[in-house]
Amino acid sequence: MRLRADVAVIGAGPAGAAAAVTLARGGARVVLCDRAVFPRDKVCGDGLLPDALALLAQLGVEEAQSAGWSVGSVCFRTKGGVELSLPVPARVLHRHRLDNGLVAAAAAAGAKVLGGASLTQGASRAGGIETVTLARGEEVVEVAAEAYVVATGAGGGARRMLGLPPLPPSAVAVRGYGELDRLAPEALWISLDGAPAGGYAWAFPVSATQWNVGCGVFFGPGQGHVLRASLASFSAACGGRGLAEVRGAPLATAYPRVVVGRGNVLAVGDAAGLARPLSGEGVGPALESGVLAARCLLAHPGAAGVAAYRTQLRARFAREQQAWRLGERLLRVPRLLEVLFASAASSPPVQRRLALVLEGRAPARSVLSPLGLLRIYLGR
Repeated sequence: MRLRADVAVIGAGPAGAAAAVTLARGGARVVLCDRAVFPRDKVCGDGLLPDALALLAQLGVEEAQSAGWSVGSVCFRTKGGVELSLPVPARVLHRHRLDNGLVAAAAAAGAKVLGGASLTQGASRAGGIETVTLARGEEVVEVAAEAYVVATGAGGGARRMLGLPPLPPSAVAVRGYGELDRLAPEALWISLDGAPAGGYAWAFPVSATQWNVGCGVFFGPGQGHVLRASLASFSAACGGRGLAEVRGAPLATAYPRVVVGRGNVLAVGDAAGLARPLSGEGVGPALESGVLAARCLLAHPGAAGVAAYRTQLRARFAREQQAWRLGERLLRVPRLLEVLFASAASSPPVQRRLALVLEGRAPARSVLSPLGLLRIYLGR
């Protein structure tokens, strides 16, 4: 089968589906493909912060507004026992429901969705990619488009096939699902005592009784092997009686130190290294970058849209990623973290600023900068 499109989107996670919805609503002919058949699961913390929820509402994903589990705060615990609770509304929603809702929104907007379609090659031409070939069972599908969006996450196969260099490794996380007896399901819990150095553990309630429990670590290749043991210990410390569906996945946080566009090909979400250093949160940046890419391609078809995307992405994300990366480095200085959290726990002004950052209403650099950290230390 041969298809023609204005834009072919490879990967139907949050970034790719957000791009497809926006493109199709703008009148573009869109092919959205993924090697999985939806609904499918994905390794994730399942937490959705206010910035992601607002974008999902704009994209028409009803599941994000009504399904899942709602919480009213984010609670941090340090190795020294400091507890900091921030009033941040959030929702916990299984990724198979979130991603399926996004793909359904793309189809409703007019995108042609191809599930079970794996990218096998891209055919080059001067200035970019002319066609891509997909394997869909025994069927071979060839798609010709003016531009291509890579939205395949932290793995590098699609990037390489479409002419972008591979992503450097950034982090790895492991999660499972189970019951916990010692945490209240009204908050997202983040523990700096439940993971190896350079990481953190989390427990996010997906219902009144079930939790998404995980550990992540920023690395240094080779550190990931300790995560499963750390996950089991953290779960037990929270009153867990074993976890099911334990799986791991890499995270990509390297932007702006990666190539995000070349010729008529651009990358979005984790495929562009846009997961946030320190938190590892990727859904919000994925959705935002997908929408941004689509708007650039609607305004400037083909390679011109890719160039516009590179410029606008840097303006929006480069300084923010650098600020989050400073926070990531703090994970390796636990004594300083204890001092900063203790100061924040006794300072309502600091807590308000931190909450605004988590909500997406203030830039990360307002707290994760030398001046911002000094203000936290002083409790101002």
